[in-house]
Amino acid sequence: MARFYAQICTFVFLIVTVGGFFLGNASHVATGQAQGNVQGVVLHMTYARDVVDLVLLAAFAAVGFVLGRAPGRLVAGAAGVVLLALAILGFFIGDSLSGSRSFAGLHFTLAVNIFDLVAGVLAILAALGTVEDEGPASIIRPTA
Repeated sequence: MARFYAQICTFVFLIVTVGGFFLGNASHVATGQAQGNVQGVVLHMTYARDVVDLVLLAAFAAVGFVLGRAPGRLVAGAAGVVLLALAILGFFIGDSLSGSRSFAGLHFTLAVNIFDLVAGVLAILAALGTVEDEGPASIIRPTA
């Protein structure tokens, strides 16, 4: 389960990471409005957040396409914990429309917090739901 979820997250985080680099940096506030947004959606993406997304992209790509079940399960669970921690931190810190509140170069808008929360919880559930043994032998799946 973790492998399949990581393959989906690889695609999603590839879009988020590449898009984040093109959106600009919200740490430079111009005309009272921070950059790093998509039209009407306030994201306040920063280069620090893009690096975090790039690391998560690498972790999900490794789980989805390289690692075995047991290490993949651990890496997917760790990525889920990181995303969940970012979401919880984001809900406590929050951000303003001008992008004046940040922590360690990261801005925590509502859209980003919800994305982190959903992706983190699903990653943890996928890691916990991964079966590591082959299961019992049957007519459909005989032993090797």
